[in-house]
Amino acid sequence: MRALSPMAEDPSSCDGALVTMNVRQRHGRIVEAVRRLGDAGVDVEDLALRRPTLDDVFLTLTGHAPEERAAEEDADREAVA
Repeated sequence: MRALSPMAEDPSSCDGALVTMNVRQRHGRIVEAVRRLGDAGVDVEDLALRRPTLDDVFLTLTGHAPEERAAEEDADREAVA
């Protein structure tokens, strides 16, 4: 979504009508997003701000979900035994 790309720290993702993007600065971002979308002629049905979970942070820092790493460690332990 080009209208929101200047606000995002990473490229936004679209799944049908759902657009997801990561932003660091939260203050005033919802108002800015609605303004940008309105200026672009996009009708907004719903808008939400979600704080990252610990799993989100782990995935960002390591590149994989915690469950994937646990499964890899289990497989490594079985291979050594």
